[in-house]
Amino acid sequence: MKKATFLVLFTLIINFLFTGCSVTLNPNNVNSTLLPTLKNSKLISTYDEKESKITMYRFSNKNGELKATYAVYFIPSDPYDMMYQPFSNVMITLNRLTKNKAKTIEEALVMEVKKHDFKKLFNDKDEYIIGNDFAIDLAQAIREFEEKIDRIDDRESRFGGRIIFPIS
Repeated sequence: MKKATFLVLFTLIINFLFTGCSVTLNPNNVNSTLLPTLKNSKLISTYDEKESKITMYRFSNKNGELKATYAVYFIPSDPYDMMYQPFSNVMITLNRLTKNKAKTIEEALVMEVKKHDFKKLFNDKDEYIIGNDFAIDLAQAIREFEEKIDRIDDRESRFGGRIIFPIS
């Protein structure tokens, strides 16, 4: 069973690497004020509050069509109440990005959306533009937090039961 799962995942990853996840966009759905700048290769990051996700879009113009590749980062749940501890990587990143003003990822993202005047990227979606550097730093902190949670879950499954004070 493990071999079959590994082969399926390996095949999907290989397909993803060689085909990518590029999507052709309808220019009518894109914010018209941003459309001229998207003709060149450009990175734009967004936050969708309803879906609790950060999306980074890379736009390009291929054969006269507007195409986008994207990466999505969902705001993780916090099963061990570790994400907002004073010295967690997420909290250190939030403090650095917001000058100690935001206490949660959502609060920091709303502050960033306000900085960009609640500008939407798409007319038909509630995805608001945020700064690229902000999004990249926050996505890295989220990725590191999720890796830490995965390590804890692995230890729990090996040793049976909940580890009260996980060791990083």
